[in-house]
Amino acid sequence: MQRAASQSLIRIAASITLLLLLLLAGSEFLKGLGTPDQVDFKVYLTAAQLVREHKGVAIYSDADTGRNPQMRFATTGSTFQQTAASIGIPQVRLYVYPPTLADLLVPFTFLSVQYASDAWLTLSLLAVLGAAMLVSWMLYDKFFLIGSIGFFFGILLFRGNGWSFGEGQVSSVLIFLWTAGIACYVKGFKRTSATIFALATAIKLTPLLALLPFLIWREGRWVRWFALSLTVICFILCLVNGPRSLLDYTLHVMPPMSAGCISASNVSLSSGLQQLYLGVTGKAVAEDAVIPRAILVGSKLIAGVVMLTALFCIYRLGRLRSPLERGKILALIALLSLYCSPVAWRSAYGIVFLSAFFLWNEAFERGVSRVELLLLVICTLEFSFFFDTIFLRFTHGVVLSATALLAPTFGCLLILYTLHKMSSYEHDPLAVQTAPSIPPRLHESA
Repeated sequence: MQRAASQSLIRIAASITLLLLLLLAGSEFLKGLGTPDQVDFKVYLTAAQLVREHKGVAIYSDADTGRNPQMRFATTGSTFQQTAASIGIPQVRLYVYPPTLADLLVPFTFLSVQYASDAWLTLSLLAVLGAAMLVSWMLYDKFFLIGSIGFFFGILLFRGNGWSFGEGQVSSVLIFLWTAGIACYVKGFKRTSATIFALATAIKLTPLLALLPFLIWREGRWVRWFALSLTVICFILCLVNGPRSLLDYTLHVMPPMSAGCISASNVSLSSGLQQLYLGVTGKAVAEDAVIPRAILVGSKLIAGVVMLTALFCIYRLGRLRSPLERGKILALIALLSLYCSPVAWRSAYGIVFLSAFFLWNEAFERGVSRVELLLLVICTLEFSFFFDTIFLRFTHGVVLSATALLAPTFGCLLILYTLHKMSSYEHDPLAVQTAPSIPPRLHESA
């Protein structure tokens, strides 16, 4: 039997972890002093400008050629590049999101590029603040608490959020939507939760993975509202941009993107395995690196097996009685969506805060073994790429190429271990008593 960690040991471990995250975040802040370049937001803004000019069908011009459009710059003279230049952006990468984001950002096109970038940064910070308030509401039934400030700064401690702000990524908005979808479900607002997840899926496809636990739980009402909401959003997209734009994305942009992207910033499970292969064979990690088909297929199969294993573990749990336990599973699914997608940029890793908050909260309330506490500390630190930083400074060769596997490996281990542990106490009466319940009025209105 594993030896339980005392509350004092848990507090010490949490304090040390918090301090190390603070040091990491502080060093990143000092490096990034100055005006962020907002490179990704400029891509979104260019696509939004095309929508404003009633050229929504052209947002994938140069990205629908059959080549992987990720990390590629728009060709000089292309419609996308000319539109970017017309609003003061000399060079821009290709737009690779569904049309939804471009449509939503049309109001930003009435501002100058600088003012629009400042407004987007402000919106991103407000989204993180909103996520912190939703966590407070989910755990303590109140939006405005001193703890909300702690949650807000806790989210900012994860370096992925800092990178997201600097690059102008949409990750902060997705963090808010993931948190809102989970919080509304935990509180019994199932239709609202389904609608929020549908919107998140329409912005970036990875939240679609959240649908799978609801199918396992046989949440028919949630699934129907999700499908209806997504259908309505697709209909609106066709009205605004024309059906050709959505078809272009589905048929010509998504397929080449599924191959992934070899980059040190891509820390998905499949990409990490491919980078390890490059290190073992003595090849450089580069976007144009040639990966044998067997390695490509094998890495994707491994990611698929991990996802199916996690879903099987959720299936074995059955219909969980505690809504908060279901919320924790959805937070783990958000984490899993990073590892099992072809591309997971480091700047998208801010979503890991949900799982970290759930698991640390449980550690203080229910207690954990020393082994579990060690795993939680290691994973929380690696969610901010703590060990990656050490490896990058003091290693080389094969060991260095393995750094991209650290976060996915530890994260997948934490997910599977947590799901296995949940099966041992889900039917424990004491565990059920300690789990927060839904207020009866909310439960009945669901």
